[in-house]
Amino acid sequence: MTGKKRERLHEKIRDAMERQFADLAYFSPIPGERELCQMLGVSRPTVRKALELLEAENKIVRMQGRGSFYTGEKIPVDYSEAAERGFGLAQMFSAEGRVTRSTVLQQVVEPARGNLAAMLSLTEGTLVFHLKRLRYVDEKIYAVTDDYIPLALCPELVHTDFTAHGLLRTLAAHDVHPFAEDKTIEVIRATPEIALYLEVEEQAPIFVTRILTTDREGQIIQYATSKADAFRSRFRVRSTKN
Repeated sequence: MTGKKRERLHEKIRDAMERQFADLAYFSPIPGERELCQMLGVSRPTVRKALELLEAENKIVRMQGRGSFYTGEKIPVDYSEAAERGFGLAQMFSAEGRVTRSTVLQQVVEPARGNLAAMLSLTEGTLVFHLKRLRYVDEKIYAVTDDYIPLALCPELVHTDFTAHGLLRTLAAHDVHPFAEDKTIEVIRATPEIALYLEVEEQAPIFVTRILTTDREGQIIQYATSKADAFRSRFRVRSTKN
């Protein structure tokens, strides 16, 4: 019984800390353990357990010798484990134990023009399948994504319900298998349309991820863009030396 009471207490203190830190800017320092004990009227072990919960939930970062810093509701975007987890937002976030879903905004066939034709290495006017979606993570809007795939690779895409089916899994079911991704990320300002979708202010910073996907033979099978609130994510990229 004592253990259960203690567990409930440090969870309540965790919630109290979240309310206390809610208005802090990203990566603001938070009070030390002794000060938190005085503020919240609890023991140091209880404060430590509450901080451990916040750290496990990626809401604070603790740095030895420097203290703890608030990161809020950042979603960890880990591109370093793609080989094990698979490509795509749904696969990546599902591996983190997060729930994803999509709302389809547009699902059309259109001719490739200009930069799109160049990115897909297609002749101008070649038909592509275009899927535009709102992507949710844990029931909160995360990104607006646009996926472009040469229609000849998988004509069945036109008749698929992408609120219920994943795009990359659908491609794999029709023997189109992604093997490598090339990503570029930059920060731009939100247009009125994107600001409306992402529920941010116009001109707010958003990051745009552009993804070019190829199969094992090096054929381009997809060009995609993902636009998300610049303050919602924390990226991890791992490099190795051969």
